[in-house]
Amino acid sequence: MKLPKVLKHHATWSDYQQDELDAAWKAATQLVLSLQSLGEKNQQVVQSLIGDDVFVEWEHYPNNDVRDDKNASQYFYHAHPGLQRPFVEHGHFHLFVHAEKIGLRRPTDKYSPAPAHLVAVSMDAQGIPSGFFIVNRWVTKGPWLNQAQCERGLRHFKIAANKKTKEINQFLAALIHLYQRPISALLKQRDVIMNQLSADRDRRSVFADPSIEVLCYVPIQLMDDIAALEVAMQQKNK
Repeated sequence: MKLPKVLKHHATWSDYQQDELDAAWKAATQLVLSLQSLGEKNQQVVQSLIGDDVFVEWEHYPNNDVRDDKNASQYFYHAHPGLQRPFVEHGHFHLFVHAEKIGLRRPTDKYSPAPAHLVAVSMDAQGIPSGFFIVNRWVTKGPWLNQAQCERGLRHFKIAANKKTKEINQFLAALIHLYQRPISALLKQRDVIMNQLSADRDRRSVFADPSIEVLCYVPIQLMDDIAALEVAMQQKNK
């Protein structure tokens, strides 16, 4: 099986119900406002997070991640060496929730220190998201959530405690709400892949296999998708 599996994405906003369109438009508006707020400071998402630090591959930005204990949410940004990237990107965000704290799993000594990975967000050097992807369990070492649990975690994801990264926090929350459907499709594909890989071997060995890293990926065109969403909103409101 060739991995990662690349999914196609076309923003078909015409298929959305009015309440879905309204929610997507609200998310898109918040996302654009966060980018504009950074732009007014002559910053963009990636540059704002890295700051004046020398960007070092594998290092977390910020150093101890961005965390919100009240909302049990967490993220960091980093990059892999160029030859280890299965697609073109500057780097990516890893988004997490602490599953036990929000009732997605019962607390256990084995997994409580590690948050559950939800999705990774590829970014280009201009600070614009270029896609989403899902990684194997060994990459982040946390508990493996099923699709429904991941979707609940994504709806719950929120960083409100860290004011230093306010615009980035808002950007990430808005982004995953805007792209709920493609991310859900990605999670569904993840489960298909894992079932195929586990058909003839122990699932735990698949989870721990370092040769299986990125499972699936979906590229996006953010500005085109927002423009198409605006057209769909206008047509719905006629």
